[in-house]
Amino acid sequence: MNRFENTVLNYIRANKMAVSGEKILVGFSGGADSVALLLVLYKLRELLGIELVAVHVNHGIREEAGRDAEFTRSFCEERGISYYLVEEDVPGIARENKLTEEEAGRNVRYEAFRKIAEKEGAVKIAVAHHRNDVAETLLLNLLRGTGLHGAGAIRAVRDNVIRPLLCVTRQEIEEYLAGEGISFCHDATNDENIHTRNKVRNELIPYMTDNINAEAVKHLCRAASDFALADDFICKVTGELFDKACTFDGKSVRIELKVLKSVDLFIQKNVILRCFEMLTPNRKDITASHVDAVTDIMVSESGTAYVDLPYGLVAKREYDILTLSKKVVESLDNSLVIDFFDRVKKDGEAGYDIPGLGRMEASVREFVKGSSIPRGTYTKWFDCDRIQAAVFRCRRPDDYIFIETGSGIHKKKLSKFMTDVKIPIDRRDSIYVMADGDHVLWVPGYRISANTKVSEDTKSILAINFLDGGNYCG
Repeated sequence: MNRFENTVLNYIRANKMAVSGEKILVGFSGGADSVALLLVLYKLRELLGIELVAVHVNHGIREEAGRDAEFTRSFCEERGISYYLVEEDVPGIARENKLTEEEAGRNVRYEAFRKIAEKEGAVKIAVAHHRNDVAETLLLNLLRGTGLHGAGAIRAVRDNVIRPLLCVTRQEIEEYLAGEGISFCHDATNDENIHTRNKVRNELIPYMTDNINAEAVKHLCRAASDFALADDFICKVTGELFDKACTFDGKSVRIELKVLKSVDLFIQKNVILRCFEMLTPNRKDITASHVDAVTDIMVSESGTAYVDLPYGLVAKREYDILTLSKKVVESLDNSLVIDFFDRVKKDGEAGYDIPGLGRMEASVREFVKGSSIPRGTYTKWFDCDRIQAAVFRCRRPDDYIFIETGSGIHKKKLSKFMTDVKIPIDRRDSIYVMADGDHVLWVPGYRISANTKVSEDTKSILAINFLDGGNYCG
């Protein structure tokens, strides 16, 4: 047994990843990471007393995917490892469900793993994340504004998913395969610095390693491990307080604020996060700003207050009781169009009630050079001369928006934009946008079109403001 295999063996034992007699399903893409995972488990199978089954998922994205499938099949046949090939049209699934291809691919993989594990009687699912993945995930989560839970990054064991390679780096994996004379498939898309994760992997971490600390990955992994331990402790304390302060009836969570406020604010926020988890399908769309919005109404001086939240939730405080629940929303008339532009241009100002956003005040006035342009989420200025017509309405299939990036201004389908900014699917058809024909000028709460931003050439502006921030009443 070489050093790499001994390291993985000790890590598996230390984290109680495998029990003698178990069958383990291995996600096997054919890349270096998964090849190393399957190979090391194959070599350790007798010591651990385990049986293996490999699953390769062809996402239907890359032309060379067929070659990858053949490589994985041959690898398993040579070693007598049970093998499954699953083929899915991930791009089609992504379009149908309005997901990114990355999200759709992950869903397809884990659903395939679940079904085959059940069929084969496999009690564990092994995936090939390693220390570099932990470092990448920690950095990505920190840059996106994560809390302690996200800082914990990737866990060694979660439910029935195990990650035996979290004790080794990508470099150690490649050195191990080279030493064993084992080839692997290469996904060229991993070299393209289009996606944020690739930029962190191919640019940020190498820069940190070469110019700041050669052991940056090691230290980031250690920090993530400490964060995970702290998060586990906080979750335990949070659970105890949740049981004392909260009542969940399957549809809403009722919180006794006197009990909740008896602890530190950090624990209060984690209890609120726990409430979100009880009511939402996916925690990733819940951010610190949403938790802060709830804590804000907890200390509001008015007798009652409420705030709208993602996934059609609403938080409402009535004196010492806070309730989080699904908002009762009247069905929207998607044909309703609020045409306000001509009246504003004629009268100089006007006010309208916009469904889901509240009272909107609009005005047209001369732009004074050097004026400070408002940056509020629900207060925006537009270059009036670039607008032919402006209405508020629900989205339509051909809608698009212009996005400004480092390489210039690009046209993007509104559906793709909504996916990129993680607007929950169940909310997209009920959001009113401001549009000029198929050109979406503004998705309130998110972004205005780059083509109608105020510039040095602007002569007049259309100024719009939603009272109370567009989503808050108290």
